[in-house]
Amino acid sequence: MFLLLLPGSMKEELYDRFIASLLEACPINDEIIRFIRQYLLVKKFPKGTHLVSIGKTADKLFYVGKGLVRRYYYLDGKEVTSGVAAEGDMVLSIQSFLNQIPSSETIELMEDSELLFLSYPDLQRLYYKYPVTNVIGRIICEKYLVIFDERIRSLRMLNAEERYYHFCKQYPTICARMPLKHIASYLGLSRFTLSRVRGQKIKTGLLD
Repeated sequence: MFLLLLPGSMKEELYDRFIASLLEACPINDEIIRFIRQYLLVKKFPKGTHLVSIGKTADKLFYVGKGLVRRYYYLDGKEVTSGVAAEGDMVLSIQSFLNQIPSSETIELMEDSELLFLSYPDLQRLYYKYPVTNVIGRIICEKYLVIFDERIRSLRMLNAEERYYHFCKQYPTICARMPLKHIASYLGLSRFTLSRVRGQKIKTGLLD
């Protein structure tokens, strides 16, 4: 995995943003913050980097400071986008990371990205030493469980236009930056169908 070190000032900014996101979930004291910072790593990765590959065990939890990410798996020889993320999001191959088993999906960077990450052993060490951090983990998991549930509901209950509208409302920056074919895959639509829906919205002034 190719990576570049970030200047100290950029590291500090990412650290601060990540800690702020944790504090939104649950108050933690300075001792816990120092412990977390001790084990966090911040690096810059180029576009196209695979953070996790199919068949490899995910051993890191990533936080996106800058960049664009997607998760995908293969179905009948075709890539299916299973998740998307951008600035401020956590990224991991959930089953692989939590159960420490080979991943069934790949996590790929769609842009040059600045990421902060924590290893699985260090996360478990944090949970064990400071039980209150388990609350943060639960709250973050609940947040992404809601996102997953919303996606399932979207695929089952919404038509193509409604799915795209909901996606752009939920992920406005990703909607503008992610290649259309990957958005279509994520929404369970053909690229042709999504192009038609998007074209209609542009004509009606709902999209730039």
